[in-house]
Amino acid sequence: MTRISARYLGKRIVVSYITLLVIMTLLFALLRSMPGTFISSMITPEMQPEQIQRMREVWGLNEPLWKQYVNFMVNYQTGEFGMSPTNRVPVWDIMIRRLPRTLILFGAAFIVAYIVGPLVGMYLGWLRGSRKDKSIFASSLVMYSMPAFWLAWLFIWLFNYELGWLESTYMYHQFPQFEWTVVSTITNVLHHITLPLISLAFVNWVGVMLVMRPSMNNVTEEDYVFLAQAKGLSERTVMIKHAARNALIPVATQAIVGLAFLIDGSIIIEQVFSWPGIGQLIVNAVISKDYPVAQASFFILAVLVVVMRLLTDVVYTYLDPRIKFGEG
Repeated sequence: MTRISARYLGKRIVVSYITLLVIMTLLFALLRSMPGTFISSMITPEMQPEQIQRMREVWGLNEPLWKQYVNFMVNYQTGEFGMSPTNRVPVWDIMIRRLPRTLILFGAAFIVAYIVGPLVGMYLGWLRGSRKDKSIFASSLVMYSMPAFWLAWLFIWLFNYELGWLESTYMYHQFPQFEWTVVSTITNVLHHITLPLISLAFVNWVGVMLVMRPSMNNVTEEDYVFLAQAKGLSERTVMIKHAARNALIPVATQAIVGLAFLIDGSIIIEQVFSWPGIGQLIVNAVISKDYPVAQASFFILAVLVVVMRLLTDVVYTYLDPRIKFGEG
């Protein structure tokens, strides 16, 4: 028997769609409220007024603002992002090149955070109130309060400038002195990805731990945990197989949204490390007033967050049989 009604699911889809439309409207308004247009950098003093007018016509800037808005809403809902005025290529071509690089970095950070966070949270929740719990929990909160970009600069100073162990810019060597092979490429990428990965995971695992710790503490009072202990099972077996298994439910649902917001935070980290992903692309597009690229980048991130929020409701019903959405 399904635990989520079709009526409730339909409502959530409609709300998600309306939310996306509102985000698109705000995105259109904010980018166009910036002074000047993206063709300002393309206009030279030698150009005649006719040439400037023709350029505005080509990029649709001579049309009324309401018509630009309608075209924007229709085109983006059909996957038509247009051309990039600064790169002179379709926006989709740029997104296809940049998005995998962002997914590699933030996918790795996501995996690390959701391995370390639940393990530490499980341990602290099981020992909640002990001296170990208080000391590790307090130090974790100190980490969580640190801005990721500040930690990134600190790690760059330590591991790159002082020790010279790791690279702090780009995804791979720009001018390699070796032959490109599968092994050398993987080694090169790992050498460059380590610092941004550490900077992201150093903070993000604490957020996961803060969800796992109280959840773990709550299940330790359940009857099935006492029953497992009464059977004479080892403490490690009871903690991992019986308590932690059920405590992971809120962590699993949070991971869906956490992945979206982790990628959404790519702008600052990618700019600090010159990582050639979506985040750096957004910064460069906004500076150059490349509306099509900036809009497409923000739009993809918005779709990701909205879809993940919708999936959270659906997945939660299958992870926790006590939840029945829309039944009442």
